[in-house]
Amino acid sequence: MKKSIALGVCCAASMLFAAGSAQAECVSKGANATASDEAAAKWYVMETMVQAVSWGLWPGFLSANPQHTKNYKVAGYKISNEVYNCKPQGGQVFCRGRATFCKS
Repeated sequence: MKKSIALGVCCAASMLFAAGSAQAECVSKGANATASDEAAAKWYVMETMVQAVSWGLWPGFLSANPQHTKNYKVAGYKISNEVYNCKPQGGQVFCRGRATFCKS
Protein backbone atom coordinates (compact mmCIF):
# COMPACT_ATOMS: atom_id res chain seq x y z
CA MET A 1 0.00 0.00 0.00
CA LYS A 2 2.80 2.44 0.89
CA LYS A 3 4.53 1.76 -2.43
CA SER A 4 1.39 2.58 -4.45
CA ILE A 5 0.87 5.86 -2.57
CA ALA A 6 4.50 6.87 -3.11
CA LEU A 7 4.24 5.95 -6.79
CA GLY A 8 1.03 7.98 -7.10
CA VAL A 9 2.64 11.04 -5.52
CA CYS A 10 5.68 10.68 -7.77
CA CYS A 11 3.53 10.41 -10.92
CA ALA A 12 1.33 13.34 -9.89
CA ALA A 13 4.40 15.49 -9.28
CA SER A 14 5.87 14.64 -12.68
CA MET A 15 2.55 15.44 -14.42
CA LEU A 16 2.42 18.82 -12.67
CA PHE A 17 6.01 19.49 -13.72
CA ALA A 18 5.16 18.60 -17.32
CA ALA A 19 2.10 20.86 -17.26
CA GLY A 20 4.17 23.69 -15.79
CA SER A 21 6.80 23.20 -18.48
CA ALA A 22 4.15 23.43 -21.21
CA GLN A 23 2.86 26.67 -19.70
CA ALA A 24 6.40 28.02 -19.55
CA GLU A 25 6.53 27.63 -23.36
CA CYS A 26 4.20 30.65 -23.66
CA VAL A 27 5.05 34.28 -23.06
CA SER A 28 2.85 37.37 -23.14
CA LYS A 29 4.26 40.60 -24.59
CA GLY A 30 2.97 44.13 -25.02
CA ALA A 31 4.10 47.15 -27.03
CA ASN A 32 3.07 50.59 -28.30
CA ALA A 33 3.52 52.17 -31.72
CA THR A 34 2.49 55.22 -33.72
CA ALA A 35 2.09 55.25 -37.51
CA SER A 36 0.21 56.98 -40.30
CA ASP A 37 -2.72 54.53 -40.17
CA GLU A 38 -4.12 51.85 -37.87
CA ALA A 39 -2.93 48.85 -39.90
CA ALA A 40 0.65 50.14 -39.94
CA ALA A 41 0.57 50.97 -36.22
CA LYS A 42 -0.64 47.43 -35.42
CA TRP A 43 2.12 45.98 -37.60
CA TYR A 44 4.76 48.01 -35.72
CA VAL A 45 3.27 46.89 -32.40
CA MET A 46 3.54 43.24 -33.48
CA GLU A 47 7.08 43.78 -34.79
CA THR A 48 8.11 45.19 -31.41
CA MET A 49 6.48 42.29 -29.53
CA VAL A 50 8.28 39.77 -31.77
CA GLN A 51 11.59 41.50 -31.00
CA ALA A 52 10.74 41.28 -27.29
CA VAL A 53 10.23 37.52 -27.59
CA SER A 54 13.54 37.06 -29.42
CA TRP A 55 15.59 39.23 -31.75
CA GLY A 56 16.39 36.05 -33.67
CA LEU A 57 12.73 35.86 -34.81
CA TRP A 58 12.74 39.37 -36.28
CA PRO A 59 14.24 38.70 -39.77
CA GLY A 60 11.77 35.84 -40.35
CA PHE A 61 8.90 38.02 -39.17
CA LEU A 62 9.86 40.73 -41.68
CA SER A 63 9.98 38.28 -44.59
CA ALA A 64 6.75 36.45 -43.64
CA ASN A 65 4.68 39.54 -42.82
CA PRO A 66 4.80 42.42 -45.26
CA GLN A 67 3.55 45.64 -43.72
CA HIS A 68 -0.25 45.76 -43.34
CA THR A 69 -0.47 41.97 -42.89
CA LYS A 70 -3.43 41.02 -40.70
CA ASN A 71 -2.74 37.41 -39.68
CA TYR A 72 0.80 37.54 -38.38
CA LYS A 73 3.06 34.50 -38.58
CA VAL A 74 6.17 33.88 -36.48
CA ALA A 75 8.18 30.75 -37.23
CA GLY A 76 7.97 28.26 -34.37
CA TYR A 77 5.27 30.18 -32.48
CA LYS A 78 1.49 30.34 -32.37
CA ILE A 79 0.20 33.84 -31.66
CA SER A 80 -3.00 34.15 -29.62
CA ASN A 81 -4.93 36.62 -27.48
CA GLU A 82 -4.03 39.55 -29.72
CA VAL A 83 -5.59 42.73 -28.37
CA TYR A 84 -5.10 46.21 -29.77
CA ASN A 85 -6.35 49.56 -28.54
CA CYS A 86 -5.87 52.26 -31.19
CA LYS A 87 -6.82 55.93 -31.31
CA PRO A 88 -6.02 58.97 -33.45
CA GLN A 89 -3.22 61.15 -32.14
CA GLY A 90 -2.18 64.35 -33.89
CA GLY A 91 -2.67 63.18 -37.49
CA GLN A 92 -1.26 59.73 -36.68
CA VAL A 93 -2.67 56.60 -35.02
CA PHE A 94 -1.34 55.37 -31.67
CA CYS A 95 -1.86 51.69 -30.78
CA ARG A 96 -1.22 49.65 -27.66
CA GLY A 97 -1.13 45.91 -28.15
CA ARG A 98 -0.66 42.66 -26.28
CA ALA A 99 -0.35 39.06 -27.50
CA THR A 100 0.65 35.63 -26.25
CA PHE A 101 3.38 33.70 -28.08
CA CYS A 102 3.46 29.93 -27.55
CA LYS A 103 6.15 27.67 -28.97
CA SER A 104 4.62 25.29 -31.46
